[in-house]
Amino acid sequence: MFKSITKFTVVKPLLRRYSSEMGKVNAACLIIGDEILNGKVVDLNSTFFAKFCYHEGIALKSIMTVGDDEDQIVRAVKELSSRYDFIVTTGGIGPTHDDITYASIAKSFDLPCKLDEETKKRMQERSNPEKRLDSESLKDYYRMATLPTGNEVKKYYVADDLWVPICAIKNKVYILPGIPQLFERMLTSFLPTLKLIYDLDADKREYVRYFVKTKLSESEISRHLRTYQSEADAHSDDIKIGSYPHFGMGFNTISILGVLDDDNCLRSIRDRAIGELEGEEITEEEESEYSNGNRL
Repeated sequence: MFKSITKFTVVKPLLRRYSSEMGKVNAACLIIGDEILNGKVVDLNSTFFAKFCYHEGIALKSIMTVGDDEDQIVRAVKELSSRYDFIVTTGGIGPTHDDITYASIAKSFDLPCKLDEETKKRMQERSNPEKRLDSESLKDYYRMATLPTGNEVKKYYVADDLWVPICAIKNKVYILPGIPQLFERMLTSFLPTLKLIYDLDADKREYVRYFVKTKLSESEISRHLRTYQSEADAHSDDIKIGSYPHFGMGFNTISILGVLDDDNCLRSIRDRAIGELEGEEITEEEESEYSNGNRL
C-alpha cells in the first residue's frame, strides 16, 4: 500500500492570549454583501482565506457573513475584533450607495473617514478618472479612496499596478476588496508583511495528516472515532480526528491530523482505522478530489 505524509508548518504559541491549536494567531473572516446572502454571488473568498490560514499556521476560528447594513457590519466587527487577533473583511468597498464597508468599519472604532490623498493620487496615475468621468461620477469614484483615518490606521499597497490599499486598523482588522481575483492576489502579496506583524515564522512546528477511506457509514465508525479522539486527547491536544462523508460515492474518509512529534501516535490511529474500519490509506490529493466531487 502506498504510504504518504502531508507536511506543512505552523508556529508554536508565543503569547498566552493566542490559541495553542494550529498556531499562535486566532483569525476570523467577515464576508460583506447582500449579493452573498441573496444567492446572486457565490462566496469564494472565505474558502481561499481558510486555506491560506491553514497553510500559514493561523487558526481560523470564525467565518461570518453580513449584508450591506451598517448596524450589522458594526456589530460584527466589534464582536470579531474583541475575540480574535487577525480579522479580514472582504466586500463592500466600491463606488455605489451600498458600498459602506469603510464607513461602517470606521464607525466600529469611532474613527472618521476622509478622502485619502495618497490613494487618490494612485487612482489618478493608474486610471486617469478626471478625463473619463463627469463630476458626479468622479465624486462616487473617489468614495473608494475615502478611508478610515487616525493614528491606528495603516495603508498597505501590495502591488505597483493596483491603487487600492489593504486598509488596516490597529493591525487587527484588514479591509480587502470582494472581487476574488483581487482578494487572492492582495492577500498573497501581503503575506510577507503579515509574517512580520504576527511573527509567523518564529519557532515553526511541522504537522502531518493521514487520510483513511472506508466503506462503513459514519454511524458505524462514530464510536471508534470517539475512542480514538479520547485516547489521542490524553496524549496531545494537537491531534484532531474528523470524518467526511462523500454522498453518492459509497464511502467516507477519516482525517488524522497532528504534529510531527506525535507521528507514532498518528500512525497508530491510522493503522487502527485501517484494521478496524475496513479502511485503506489515501493521499491528500485523492481526498481533495473526492471532497470537490471530481472523482467517482
